[in-house]
Amino acid sequence: MFLISTKTCPNCKMAKKYLDEAKIDYSVKYAEDDPEYCTKNEIQTAPTLVLNDGTKIENVSNIRKWIKDNE
Repeated sequence: MFLISTKTCPNCKMAKKYLDEAKIDYSVKYAEDDPEYCTKNEIQTAPTLVLNDGTKIENVSNIRKWIKDNE
């Protein structure tokens, strides 16, 4: 799983903090470093958590809810 982030996004930093606190293994893909991926996969919001099955969870509040629901 990976997190679509930007380098300056405060909500992305919060999402990383929540994922780290929950000890969830993820990697980070920066939107500005791979805009083609974001366009191809219709990712328009940062942060977006992309699960291994391809499910996309957009915005920090939904990511936090997903973490709580999967603890």
